[in-house]
Amino acid sequence: MPRHLLAVLLIAIVSAIWVLAETRSFYSARSANAQMSESVRPRPCDEHCSAKWMDTSLRLDQLQVVGSAESYKERPSNALMALIRLGGRRNAEALDFGMPSLEAQLDNDVRALRFDIVYDPKGGLFKSPAAASMAMELLADAYLRAMAKPGFKVIHILDVDYRSSCLALADCLHRIALWSNAHPRHLPIVITLTTNDSRTPMPGATKPVPCDEAAMNALEGEIRATFPSDQLITPDQVKGNYENLRAAVLAHAWPKLASARGKVIFVLDDGPLKIKAYQGTRKSLEGRAMFVVTDENSPLASFLSLPDPLKERARIQMAVMAGFMVMTRADAETREARLGSTARRQAAFASGAQIVETDFVIPDPAIGNYRVTLADNPAAICGAELRPQHCVRFEAPIQPLRTAAAAAP
Repeated sequence: MPRHLLAVLLIAIVSAIWVLAETRSFYSARSANAQMSESVRPRPCDEHCSAKWMDTSLRLDQLQVVGSAESYKERPSNALMALIRLGGRRNAEALDFGMPSLEAQLDNDVRALRFDIVYDPKGGLFKSPAAASMAMELLADAYLRAMAKPGFKVIHILDVDYRSSCLALADCLHRIALWSNAHPRHLPIVITLTTNDSRTPMPGATKPVPCDEAAMNALEGEIRATFPSDQLITPDQVKGNYENLRAAVLAHAWPKLASARGKVIFVLDDGPLKIKAYQGTRKSLEGRAMFVVTDENSPLASFLSLPDPLKERARIQMAVMAGFMVMTRADAETREARLGSTARRQAAFASGAQIVETDFVIPDPAIGNYRVTLADNPAAICGAELRPQHCVRFEAPIQPLRTAAAAAP
């Protein structure tokens, strides 16, 4: 996930024991009507809604899909939640939710998944979460077995929010691959990865292994061990003969839907140091499986993370029309779901961002009826008979992003 501005603030239990619970910025809701752009207008569904027309006419960046923001997360146990609540109600509510299985999400038309991962080259590094000891929680045998094996692990907040539907990244990817192979004409699945090598500031916390170039090479290895080259859409394929990836994106070089079906796209959403470690000595991302999240002016620019569609509406719309793939958020920290507020969700769809992320691909009965699906998207023009093959088209001519164009090589 884009590095969620989560600041973990948890407990003070018996004398000097405390846990920091992560928080993310929450933006106040605005009227959804005020967010609709005059320059981004969906055309009504017509004969162009046929699957054949979509395959031959639509590029990857002309689709809009729903993604899950913490695809793997399970709700903490009652004992762990009791501990977390000592850090305050709002912090507890931000963590008190869980996601359906990966297969259920994909069956429910989710086409973008996110995983927070940590490097564990020898295995066993994360087998004893500090909060589990504090909450006197007995860890399941399946958890201990998974954590004992070498490889990247999938954890939301180290030592605190550690329950995941797939504990090893390799297992997550394997399950996605099985689903993909069983549904060969699915829309491309975007898989975003964020690494974590920061120690959670609490007594007994695990010290992670740095995510350096060796770690990034290992991550590349795990991806390619599961997905063969012909199932990946890679930076090299989009860049082609253009000077750099950004130039290709501004030329709208994304593949057509026909050639993208049944494939996956990996995106590294990390800070500059991690991107540099992944890039290594390469001029660009040649030979690499993952795109990277940057700003619009980077030579590597392809995917952007602009999480607040209320505050960043204009920038999202300009970036989408320029050719960038934009990820935004329909909700954060469960606040919209608990308040029953749909303004941010509507603004996310109206912005034209290709990936609208949520923690509620289905309603959570413990929270309310809030959900985010394309069925609630008024801008989707290709109808239910083609679900989930909705698309977004623009009546206004596509214009380059002016600030980016000025900086183009």
